[in-house]
Amino acid sequence: MKINLEILKHAMAAQTFKNDLVSNNIANINTTGFKRDILFLDMIDLYSTNYDNKNRLTEHGQGTMKETGNPLDIAFSGKGYFVMEGKNQEYYTRDGHFSIDSEGFLVNSEGYKVLGQGGWINLSLDGTKTGNISISKVGEIFVNDEYVDMLKVVDFEDYTHLQKEGINFISTNKDLKPFEPEVYMLLQNHLEGSNVSSVNEMVELISLQRDFESTHNAVKTIDTALGKAANDIGRYR
Repeated sequence: MKINLEILKHAMAAQTFKNDLVSNNIANINTTGFKRDILFLDMIDLYSTNYDNKNRLTEHGQGTMKETGNPLDIAFSGKGYFVMEGKNQEYYTRDGHFSIDSEGFLVNSEGYKVLGQGGWINLSLDGTKTGNISISKVGEIFVNDEYVDMLKVVDFEDYTHLQKEGINFISTNKDLKPFEPEVYMLLQNHLEGSNVSSVNEMVELISLQRDFESTHNAVKTIDTALGKAANDIGRYR
């Protein structure tokens, strides 16, 4: 097989992009609800050196469960996404680390409103304080045993068309519509960790570094050979 500098240039660009993905996975190993990203090289044109989110594939598998004791921490066991509203649009997330803002609304760490079946969820009793909060396995919210609302939970037919927004939010294009799943389970007082394996990612990172070094050495070898050939041609003119 004829190897040329263009193919090696492509290989180095792909290895660099994949290295960035793996490094980001490792950096977010402790991020609630984070899903690891991978890159399929066979999806990419042989001579391409431009990589962006269209070359990124997110693995949506279950993350590890962690009990927190916080009644506003909620985790999915199985499929499903919470629906958030912020910046005049809806986002979806597996990060169920919620709190109550100054107006009594259930929000995430960025202040986005958590949506229920009735819209924004307000848990205040008198506009200033809340009572005992309990959340059922299907997302029914009770304050002092009084029903308030039900968390809006959605899922998607095709995860490959979901788009990451920041660390652990996703959005969709207009053609992919969410639906309300018939079966799902929520766990109060729990958070879902990332689905990143530190061991697997470190092994992948080491392998990538070795591949990059080998490719770089191949480029140097070909460059040296081309330089020698050019000198030889000049010598015999």
